Amino acid sequence: MTIRVLLLLCALFSAILAGCADPGSADAFDGEFTSGAGAGGKRSNAGSGAVSPHESISGGGASYSNGATAGSSVFGTAPPVTWNSAKSATVTEARLQEEYAGWKAAHLEACANGSLVVVDNGAVRSQGIAFGMLLSVAMTDQSVFDGLLRFYQEHLDKNGLMNALTAKCEAPGNNGAGAQADADLDVTMALLQASSRWPNATAGYLNKAESLASKIVQFETDICDGRRILRPGDASGGCSDVEHPSVKPSYFAPGYYKVFAHYFSAQASTWLALRDASYQLFAIYQARMNNLVPYSSRPDGGDDQSQYWYEACRTPWRVAVDYAWTGDTRARTFMQNISSWVEQHGGLPAAAQQQNSAFIGAFVLAGGYDQAKFDGYMSGWLGADLSDAPYYQGTLRVLYLLVAAGKFSSTI
Repeated sequence: MTIRVLLLLCALFSAILAGCADPGSADAFDGEFTSGAGAGGKRSNAGSGAVSPHESISGGGASYSNGATAGSSVFGTAPPVTWNSAKSATVTEARLQEEYAGWKAAHLEACANGSLVVVDNGAVRSQGIAFGMLLSVAMTDQSVFDGLLRFYQEHLDKNGLMNALTAKCEAPGNNGAGAQADADLDVTMALLQASSRWPNATAGYLNKAESLASKIVQFETDICDGRRILRPGDASGGCSDVEHPSVKPSYFAPGYYKVFAHYFSAQASTWLALRDASYQLFAIYQARMNNLVPYSSRPDGGDDQSQYWYEACRTPWRVAVDYAWTGDTRARTFMQNISSWVEQHGGLPAAAQQQNSAFIGAFVLAGGYDQAKFDGYMSGWLGADLSDAPYYQGTLRVLYLLVAAGKFSSTI
């Protein structure tokens, strides 16, 4: 009798293991980055009118395809990292694929030498390259990721950081424009995500991320009145810029800083100091501006008469990412303050300074500390008549949707 029971238990245990190993299970979409994601065949949606995330993009003699395995989730099958923020059930994998395909069709172009660019009114910004890298790694689009990375690397300034502005498909070289810190932070984060997404790649994403992080520390940070702050770029701002001492709050990325401290132990104290300084300055801004933040300020947080407008509108996204990844109470307080401002001004979408996703979507993410509030904000956002055709608004829309879906991984 005992032997028969043991045999039955063994059979049951084997069946459970087989079910857990099924890559087509309903839990597959809940995964994040995984070692084998992205390797395999291709598929395309011929005649669809919009470029599929699996469809190749051609131009200038180059062709790119994301190489996702047919039938697999673009987000992999590994268990998700801890996610502290609310998630939207309405932002499905199919919706993200559709949004990403539309973004590529509208804003991504290939150059003759094989690099790729994100175009804004005929020009290329390091910010757009960085946003594109964050999107493409999240969507398992390695060839697009590598094409954008190539353009970044071909247009470095004297400090090894990408020049902030170039012409479309500009020839490789240093045009002297200087770097922009938000782009460099986003590229570093994208490289870390790529090292987790494609760990067997020969591109050396992790080493590139560490090298870039060290350059940011060296050239794009200052110590001002004992506080480590982020300069707007490697040639401007901070307290070392005597003529124009400044910081830009929407560049602060406290969630990234904690991840960088985890991966780059030799730099950890700097990144954690930047993280603390970010929240100190955020508190100063919100106390002065009825819970909003300015476009820019003096390095000590002092008022320079700037308001909450484009660029500043990204700040709730930056903080919401930190809350989602870490659950930091300072992030939650910041988000609650933003939501308080939104409620005092008619809720969403009415409260937004502009009726586009750059403003509304960021406010939505600030509501992520409470699921019911977040769901209400999401309905207001996705049901609104929005002006999202321009590069900035349209690109932030897809980035925000990734966070809303819980599909923007810290990798730790």
